[in-house]
Amino acid sequence: MKYSGFQIMARHVLEVNSASIVLAGSFNPAIFQPQWFVRQNLLPAEEGEKAEIRVITPQIAEFQTERLIIQVTPERFAAVSKPDANPAPLRDLVAGTFFTLEHTPLKALGLNRDMHFAMPSEEAWNQVGDRLVPKDVWKEILRGRIGMRSLLIQAEVPGFSDPSQEGTRLTVRVEPSAKVKFGVYFQTNEHHEESKNSASDNITERIRTRWEDAYNYAAEIADYILSWATK
Repeated sequence: MKYSGFQIMARHVLEVNSASIVLAGSFNPAIFQPQWFVRQNLLPAEEGEKAEIRVITPQIAEFQTERLIIQVTPERFAAVSKPDANPAPLRDLVAGTFFTLEHTPLKALGLNRDMHFAMPSEEAWNQVGDRLVPKDVWKEILRGRIGMRSLLIQAEVPGFSDPSQEGTRLTVRVEPSAKVKFGVYFQTNEHHEESKNSASDNITERIRTRWEDAYNYAAEIADYILSWATK
């Protein structure tokens, strides 16, 4: 089932949703100020004027607008949508940034989504952990109440199963939610490393071509797992 944004399910509800695009490379934090993005037509003028600047130095830049947070160090650039804000503009902002800064060395890309689902009951919440991590084997060696705290799964990115696409992988994390009572947290990370045989524009192209699919696939994974665990 295709899924995007907020939707009420028969057994679970997406309560908190955010996304981010993270790049590894070599950056000059001091240039990443709200008005720079405005001048490049990457942020509306009004949003740039109202931005809250937390810090701008040669070593770190961080500011936030009503929709997003930008964090930059010499090795890392991150654009994060605020919880429940529309994350769609992240793609154009980040791709446009590094189209403009075309000579910036980029090493790796992460397309990420964070989702907190409310379960209909404590019983259903416990059922998710019990099905994902059966407790019988642990009861033979551990004592007291046994519960799943974190599960990490790695897989191939759809469309990138070719062995030549080394450095491309999907990681899914499942944990009890820290934000929603009887909630389940899913974090997905679609990771792409720069090919040794191509230029850095390969990374910006993947932002454009993979962002929407990665975002929607994250929700499909969560919906499938929660439906399977509670049926």
